[in-house]
Amino acid sequence: MTKLSLELYLKENLSIKTAESYLYTINHFLVTNPKAKRYTFQNIVSYMEEVSRKQSNIQYRVRILSAIKKYYDFLVMAGMRNEHPCKQLTIKNKQNQSVQVQDLFSSEELQLLLTRENRYQFLDSRNSVLLSLLIYQGLTSEELAELTVKNIDLDAGTIYIKASTNQNRRTLELLNKQMIVFSKYINEIRPELLRCDKDKLLLSKLGKPISVDGIHAIIEPLKSLFPDRNLNPRTIRMSVICNWLNEKKIPLERVQELAGHKWPGTTEKYIKVDSFQQRELINRYFPI
Repeated sequence: MTKLSLELYLKENLSIKTAESYLYTINHFLVTNPKAKRYTFQNIVSYMEEVSRKQSNIQYRVRILSAIKKYYDFLVMAGMRNEHPCKQLTIKNKQNQSVQVQDLFSSEELQLLLTRENRYQFLDSRNSVLLSLLIYQGLTSEELAELTVKNIDLDAGTIYIKASTNQNRRTLELLNKQMIVFSKYINEIRPELLRCDKDKLLLSKLGKPISVDGIHAIIEPLKSLFPDRNLNPRTIRMSVICNWLNEKKIPLERVQELAGHKWPGTTEKYIKVDSFQQRELINRYFPI
């Protein structure tokens, strides 16, 4: 392994800023742990226990662990190890409880939300845009309400989401099946709905920018599809993030970027842990 190969791997799989931060952390880890290439799960737990004694900041420790995980991802990819020693290791405390993933919705279940029709063609088109952004891009209600027409680039097939207090800015790809729906709504339906001079993408049936409460009201009738579960924009977004990680196996750092999370620890909460032994070790060294 050369420094260049690791550096190139990080830059190909992470944002430039994250790659630089991870490389610095990994290099420090290797200097202080010269036998790290052969470390086991228990070795990593012991190292993180040492980090915890020196640094109480939960997000700092999560960043250290995330960088170390990426180092072992590289070793496995390069054929230098057959197994990843700490892929399922997470850091938990009272502020970082795991998401109850068993209560969320699968990708197939979320697809059912797109089958509902409206009495009004205009609203049907708008709802298709809104629901697709919820179940494919995992946007928050606040992000949906703030979207403008200019945030959609149909030529590039992308959507730009501005930064907020809780979320990072990001540019996401639209799926091919969204392109026709978006083009029709923006160019044909929205101009017919519009009753003000605002540039917001999503409009209410009165032709004004839709509110967060209005978005929740659109989801309300869909609850009948899952009468025993809590369906709302928040649980839809949580389900999308969970499915990115556990169904589609998208790397954690990429899911962090897609979701707009500021910290990897926020994303880690959605990982399904299957190993009882690893859970026991995690709880022993990083108790709730």
